[in-house]
Amino acid sequence: MSKNPFFYKSKTLLFQWLFLVGILMISCSSDKDSSRQGSRATSVEGYRIEPEPHTITIRSTGELMPYESVELRTPVAGNVLRILFNEGEYVQKGALLVEIDSRTWQAQKKGLEAQLVSAQSELDRRNRLLEIEGASQESVDQALATVSDLEARIEELQVRIELANIRAPFSGTLGMRDFSPGAYMSQGEMITKLVQNQQLKINFDIPARYSAVAAQGMEVMVISSSSADTTFAKVYALDPVINANTRNLRLRGILDNGEQKFIPGDFARVILDVEENDNAILIPTESIISELNAQVVYLVREGKAQRREVEIGTSTRGRVNILDGLQEGDTIMLTGLMGIRDGSEVQVRKLNQEAGQ
Repeated sequence: MSKNPFFYKSKTLLFQWLFLVGILMISCSSDKDSSRQGSRATSVEGYRIEPEPHTITIRSTGELMPYESVELRTPVAGNVLRILFNEGEYVQKGALLVEIDSRTWQAQKKGLEAQLVSAQSELDRRNRLLEIEGASQESVDQALATVSDLEARIEELQVRIELANIRAPFSGTLGMRDFSPGAYMSQGEMITKLVQNQQLKINFDIPARYSAVAAQGMEVMVISSSSADTTFAKVYALDPVINANTRNLRLRGILDNGEQKFIPGDFARVILDVEENDNAILIPTESIISELNAQVVYLVREGKAQRREVEIGTSTRGRVNILDGLQEGDTIMLTGLMGIRDGSEVQVRKLNQEAGQ
């Protein structure tokens, strides 16, 4: 049997064509597999939002201050005649603390008082003469001016004498002194400090968005940062202006300190409940992504991730109160947040179980 060259050539072409078709089919299959792998949805854990009761609690740092505090300074210059207080003791309002030597002023006052008696007699005599036209009105006016001048000088000396007796302007505890009897004290020189700490004031700030619920008479819990002692203070004053830099409102409260557990100048933690909400939106803290100028969560809508900016409020026990941006029934992502993009395909495998539990 003779070999046909055309037959062998056709057979070779057929094999080549079948080989190319096989390669194309394998390539298409690979592309489809690759396409299916590229579009595979990211498996994530989700959290479905259900409103729940929530009390908005504000925690702040407060500064304890004396109810009253003053630096006692010498109102007049002179030598210290007597010191009538002990350092650190409690004194009542009006108690005599220091006596500046005022004997010179007292002597001058006596001399002027004697002159006043004589001047008053002369004034009375001239008034009687004026009635019978034995004296002029001018002489009467001169005598009256002399009496008035003497009275003014006596009153000035009396003020100096009273200022030389330095008294406590209110009840409180005295501080230290750095002078001794006989020392010369210039006007305005420091004597000691007087502090009323049976009651204390406390200053603290709250965010401006809660200014509408802040009111006089509301109670706040105060915890000493030094001793951990706890008490309650009553707000009695609110600053009329919000701080433009911090966007905070300053409040001032008063607390009883009869047992001296709190020390003025110390810091304390302040805790107050400002609002109760029966339908609050609370989400786990791990679901929030902090960006440069926004707080962001990712919702799951129809199998895709959707970026959503939210306004956050207070936090409690690993949850954050959302003020705006979410609503009941929304499902947010708890895991898979590192590489997620807006519009990415996601598949929720768990609901209402916080990550890591």
